[in-house]
Amino acid sequence: MLLFLVGFVAPLFFVLRFSFEHFNGDASQSRMFTAEQFIAVFTTPLYGELIVRTLGLALATTVISALIGYPLALAITRGPGFLRGGLMAIVMVPMLTSVVVKTFGWSVLLSSDGFLQSSLDAIGLSSVKLLFTPIGIVIGLVHTYFPFMVLSLVTAVGAIDRRTEEAAESLGSTRTRIFFRITLPQSLNGLAAGSALTFVTSMSALVTPQILGGGKVSTIVTVIYQQATSAQNWPLASALGVVLLAITLVILILQAWAVRRATR
Repeated sequence: MLLFLVGFVAPLFFVLRFSFEHFNGDASQSRMFTAEQFIAVFTTPLYGELIVRTLGLALATTVISALIGYPLALAITRGPGFLRGGLMAIVMVPMLTSVVVKTFGWSVLLSSDGFLQSSLDAIGLSSVKLLFTPIGIVIGLVHTYFPFMVLSLVTAVGAIDRRTEEAAESLGSTRTRIFFRITLPQSLNGLAAGSALTFVTSMSALVTPQILGGGKVSTIVTVIYQQATSAQNWPLASALGVVLLAITLVILILQAWAVRRATR
């Protein structure tokens, strides 16, 4: 409890306090209660575009991670023994590597002279650019955060009673019907947990959008960082952080409600 209070509650209190202060324009702030920062956030179209872009990148990362993670989770839990260890290593290695190292590695692969961009140029897709674009950011985010999805699904899929699937098969159900009517519903909690972890972490990511975006594709998090460091505008940075936190809480509450309704 002490660690929680010192590491989370206290910083959150200061962020809330700063968000209601006035920025003097000379890298200082006045301790006066004002909502001008929130008014600026909600009335400036740029911040709305940044929030929508950030949510879009996080949603794309979550969907792609789920499409990659579910087959991996099935292979890890139900595949041959010699394959499980290798697949689990593929999932775990990104978690053991610094996000800075991974992101710089992707910046090399996605650059104009990199392997991926050169491959696209070779097949006539030179108009598709990867580095400093939303596509490149999503690629980096997926590689960084899809292990959260896989590990959540491995736990959920591994807990499924295979006899329910065997019973459905014995009654004439196809594999596709068994998956959508038996397997997927029983692993929905794991999918929801993995989606929540992937969505929240990718939405709050800083290093990957900053490096792979190259200043050309900004997110609300990179703007918060710039306001807090370069501009020294702590009130505006705090207000943006509070808005981002509120959006995150609303999304998680809606997701939990949807999962409960679906499982019921």
